[in-house]
Amino acid sequence: MTSRRLVAAAGVLLLLIAAGAVALLYANRREVTTSSGEAARAYREALDNERCFYVKEARLGYARALALDPAFAEAMLGLSRVISDDDQAKTLVRRAVREKGRLSERERLHVEMELARVEKRRDDVLKIAAQTRSRYPDDVRAAMMLCIAEIAKGNREAAVRIFTEVLEKDPNNPDAYNQIGYYYAFKGDTERALEYLKKYQFMLPSSANPYDSLGEVLGNAGRYDEAIANLNKALQLKPDFFESFRHLGLVYEGKGDALKAIEAYRKAAELADSDGKRADMLTSALRAAMVFKNRAAAEEAAAALARVPKGPYTEIGKEVIPIALDLTAGRPADAERRLTELKPKWEALVSREPTLPGWKSDWPAWNMLMARAKMAQGKDAEALPLLETLSNPPNPWRDFEGRRWVYEGRAHLAALLARRGDLDRAEKLLEENRKWNPSWAPTRDAELVVAQLRREKVLAATK
Repeated sequence: MTSRRLVAAAGVLLLLIAAGAVALLYANRREVTTSSGEAARAYREALDNERCFYVKEARLGYARALALDPAFAEAMLGLSRVISDDDQAKTLVRRAVREKGRLSERERLHVEMELARVEKRRDDVLKIAAQTRSRYPDDVRAAMMLCIAEIAKGNREAAVRIFTEVLEKDPNNPDAYNQIGYYYAFKGDTERALEYLKKYQFMLPSSANPYDSLGEVLGNAGRYDEAIANLNKALQLKPDFFESFRHLGLVYEGKGDALKAIEAYRKAAELADSDGKRADMLTSALRAAMVFKNRAAAEEAAAALARVPKGPYTEIGKEVIPIALDLTAGRPADAERRLTELKPKWEALVSREPTLPGWKSDWPAWNMLMARAKMAQGKDAEALPLLETLSNPPNPWRDFEGRRWVYEGRAHLAALLARRGDLDRAEKLLEENRKWNPSWAPTRDAELVVAQLRREKVLAATK
């Protein structure tokens, strides 16, 4: 698992993850300012749980540390990172600001950095992170903040260098192995990624997250059986590990097992610790049901999503429910009409979200839904520009989940181009898909179209 989302999921297919593989912001294991030894122990236990992505346990631990010492600034910062309410997070960080006078220099820098983060002052975050790292080269939190900026600009090599330097100062830092592994995976170097992730697993053999990381990377390389084995191991170690059920959904979706994918997403929704995550997982279940044309599963997921309490993103998701059901039930004209009506609201919502340097908005979910609606009506010429956007995204691939839009966009575009006679470009698009994942089940129909048209062309040429 790599990241706390800076932008929540919206709608059936809106997965706008700011800045790619961004880890939770960990503090280093060091001395902290508190008047209570018991509070310090509770804090370190919470920090260990946060490192393992055991969010519920971390939340309880930080809260206990604060109950024992209400002036414990680092516990305030820790709790702010693992709660889902942004307003509560801001309140906690601002409480920590009031304690700055009694803190060490490193702690004061952490408070200033977190305050800039919750107030969305990007330039100040990066300035303070750079200052912190220059004074404390082993500071993982500051390194991560700088990595966020590099990833947002597409500079994954720079992000790797930052964490390589962290390892030089602290060769036993498991977080660094995890992050470097993901950066190589995003680059497409799966074997190098696995080398780092196996070191991560070796260092934390009883933690679920290293197996989850291995499972996620293997799944997105098309090595589905190995991925499932690792994700199941993670769930043996922690049966309520939300992230592994989420990743199992993606792996089974890639493998083409729609029912298991949908069931994994449903289980993840049950374990979600916020309405936003719950809506995210139910929209994933709805999307999978739509892609695999399972109307009963789509209706069930839609009904569950409709029961999620209101929020800015869950409301968009609920408005997309009838669109997904229209596409699943073969009513593409109705889906097109609803999408046209929804787009201004969707754009207005996302335009208010914070961005990072080099970040540009794109519309993978809306474009894919509209392209599906138009293709189902035979409007291939109108679908083409939408698919071109999906096939050539303006942003670096931010996370593995977002890659599915690229896979599907390229595959559908390839099928349309092949039908128009441009088989060479169609096959190039599919080859680009296979570079990352040799087999993504939702694209198989389009791949079969291209292969059949190539066979027909070869046969015609031999006559």
